[in-house]
Amino acid sequence: MSISFKKSAALVLLLCLAACKTTPVVTTYPAKPLPAPEPQPVIINDDEFRRARILADMLYDAKTAYDDNRLMLPVGNNAYEIYQQVLQLDPGNAVAVGGIQEIAVRYISLAESAISQGEFEEADGLLGRATRLNPERPELAVARARLAQARQNRVQVHELDAGELKAQSLEMMTELAEIAQQLQASEATFLIRARTDEEGRWIYKTMRDAVGGYRLRGNIDISGTPAIVVSTTANAPTAQAVRD
Repeated sequence: MSISFKKSAALVLLLCLAACKTTPVVTTYPAKPLPAPEPQPVIINDDEFRRARILADMLYDAKTAYDDNRLMLPVGNNAYEIYQQVLQLDPGNAVAVGGIQEIAVRYISLAESAISQGEFEEADGLLGRATRLNPERPELAVARARLAQARQNRVQVHELDAGELKAQSLEMMTELAEIAQQLQASEATFLIRARTDEEGRWIYKTMRDAVGGYRLRGNIDISGTPAIVVSTTANAPTAQAVRD
């Protein structure tokens, strides 16, 4: 066998081996995400910290005054003035703005209670304070309309002896029966002022029993001075007129 033949055979063998060789598969993997940067601490200087503490203390004092019903009085120690001071330090403070609106709503609520008890001048003053805070509140118009209507009604206050009421004496039961009969005759509405809810319920039951279960139109309000406030519309007949 010649040398040239051997070379040719070797070349063919190398070509065959090259043709049979498998192309390697390259697998790629996604790169690992970079870790999120750690949040940087918020640095508050001493002045900002002191200001935040002062505002927090003032808002706490304002809420305490509100809970104590020190709404706009006494001067220098009430919720409204404190909220105003907060707004001077932090204009637009949402808590202070909302607190002033809560004061207006509280005044309207107190006025409603005063109207129910026939204290019309007191109610008018309370509504005046609410108007100063926010004259656009829709509850104001409703309360003023109710006050105007109530002023056209006849209001009679029956003060009840606290001792006789506590003892649930026969004299007290007789007095309540007479008031109930007047209410039935005139179809008037009334408000029971009682020191406790239990006392108020006893007064109402005694009055209702006195008129044979007739449904009297009244409410109960907790008050330190027991009484029955009778409200009769201006065009309604009086009890005496009905009897006549």
